[in-house]
Amino acid sequence: MKQSLKLFDDFGRRYPSVEDRLFSDKRSFYYKLDQPNVDYDLILERAKKYNLCSKDLTTLDFKSKADSLLNKLKENVKFSSLVNGAHIPFIYHRSDKKDDLGTSLEESILPGLKESFTEKFPDAHFKAVLQSNSELRSNIKVHPESRYDSFLDDSLSGVIGWYFPQAFQEFDISSQRSQMAKLPELEGLKMCLSGGMDIGAAVIGCPELLISKDHYTPILCMSAFVHSDERLILLLKSYGPHMEFWCMTQMLSKTTTQVSEQWSGGLTLFAEL
Repeated sequence: MKQSLKLFDDFGRRYPSVEDRLFSDKRSFYYKLDQPNVDYDLILERAKKYNLCSKDLTTLDFKSKADSLLNKLKENVKFSSLVNGAHIPFIYHRSDKKDDLGTSLEESILPGLKESFTEKFPDAHFKAVLQSNSELRSNIKVHPESRYDSFLDDSLSGVIGWYFPQAFQEFDISSQRSQMAKLPELEGLKMCLSGGMDIGAAVIGCPELLISKDHYTPILCMSAFVHSDERLILLLKSYGPHMEFWCMTQMLSKTTTQVSEQWSGGLTLFAEL
């Protein structure tokens, strides 16, 4: 396989272009994720418990659809190396097209993350931190370049997908968002920059994703989402044995945004149920 054909390196990170702003062109492995054990029964059980999917969905249907998506990816020369990075299957169903994204985060995703995480790690905590008196309700929109509108539309019928959390690790937020215009379409698959609902569903299903005794884990940016105060960014991070959701500034100065080896944008591949 020629490197020139591949869009992602052997560790599942996007090859940067000269227009992208990164912490380093040479990837650092200081912050990394282990591939979690994919237990379809347990992921589906959690998805049903936290109202992310229909109670009628079977493990066989979930696994069959997820495996089919992953196999299509593996068969594509340009995208196949994505699977060398951490990847997590998930299910998500959105109840109403008119749902406010900020409200859905507050009332569904964040409570689900907290309960799933603390059930798995009863001695740890999950908390949400909103800096500068920021609010989520009525303040979250989809970035127009993210392709996330397609994800939200399909999720009205339910979606099964895979979250690749380190696809854009070390890219600044702007460069993460610009990737979707650079990536070609995939036959039989849809993709988007990762946002709050897919990341939330994936981590609810695998609450151990960010917790490691051996190394530091990256910050998971919900880069498909834009706060009404565009200086702010939504993210998930570990804090020792704990997990936290933050709405925080991405500004290092009035004109310069954060670029860090710890910040990681994700790519989500999905198909309608």
